[in-house]
Amino acid sequence: MKQEQSTERLDYQSGQRSEEERHYTPRPLKHIILAWVLIAVVLFAIGGMLYWEIFGRF
Repeated sequence: MKQEQSTERLDYQSGQRSEEERHYTPRPLKHIILAWVLIAVVLFAIGGMLYWEIFGRF
């Protein structure tokens, strides 16, 4: 019975510790802007390739 109490206490303490360690750190604005720029470049490149395949010229 003593072991069950200590196991419950360890579970409770580990639950508290995991809640304390959950800190959300937002991305810097620079990372968000660069991600959107990269997405735009990739979409523009794919669109250009499709246009080139369909019409054969720019």
